[in-house]
Amino acid sequence: MQTVFIWPNSAKEKIGDAIEETCTVLRELGARVVLPWETQDLGLSLDSVTYAPQAEGVAACDFIVSLGGDGTILRIAELAAMYEKPLIGVNLGHVGFMTELEHGELPKIGKILAGKYCMENRMMLDLVVQRNGRTLYQQTALNDVVLAKTNPFRVVRVEVRADGVPVMSFLGDGAIIATPTGSTAYSLAAGGPVIEPSAENLSVTPVCAHDLRAKAFVFAPEREISVAASSTDGIGICVAADGRSGVELLAGDRVLVRRSRRVTRLIRVKGRSFYHILREKLSNGGAGA
Repeated sequence: MQTVFIWPNSAKEKIGDAIEETCTVLRELGARVVLPWETQDLGLSLDSVTYAPQAEGVAACDFIVSLGGDGTILRIAELAAMYEKPLIGVNLGHVGFMTELEHGELPKIGKILAGKYCMENRMMLDLVVQRNGRTLYQQTALNDVVLAKTNPFRVVRVEVRADGVPVMSFLGDGAIIATPTGSTAYSLAAGGPVIEPSAENLSVTPVCAHDLRAKAFVFAPEREISVAASSTDGIGICVAADGRSGVELLAGDRVLVRRSRRVTRLIRVKGRSFYHILREKLSNGGAGA
């Protein structure tokens, strides 16, 4: 018997129905099902299901089923990587680049229990913010690290270095440091390159640069990227990983981004190539949460 942790996006419409259907499929396959503690508040009619805090559920499972979209996967990716647990995404409603299954394809989860699947290791980033020589903040990201200004009507100066060597300096709204997985998210919307996941490069994309010379760069995975931003009129500047709560920067803070030793392990059961997924998702208009 395998243990499966279901990670749902509770904000999704009819998420309770999706959870119940997923539990039914998994129990029929002989799996033990674990749900986040807070899903008890949804008033579900479930038997033979265990409830646990998020970290305990992830630690105890053999794999994770994410119910939602790409954003739902991002919210569990760091914890899944910490415990080296693979996950499969089930898309609910919107189009997602990382989700493997659509809602009507839930029975295909049976391929995982039968051993008929493959695994993709997705590169992640470590974000470190240093202040006065000490680490103030750190996070691990699957998609991207974003440095942005807090006032939409002003610009800031952004300076980018690779291994300490200056790469570019420009006035603009900020910068995006993305993994190949994140290259099809905010970075793509800002004009950044699409990078296939197996390439494992880092990309840095300026956001609304007021300088035609400021271009997106693609770096080797071993590079350490440092980004600094400054303003002359007291504009707030912040940095965040994968859209989570970030930290506001002060003058002199160092923002360092490097390849993480952790990886997100995505389960694949349909045998589609990255280019097939890319063409399909882009034609349908973007990613879901």
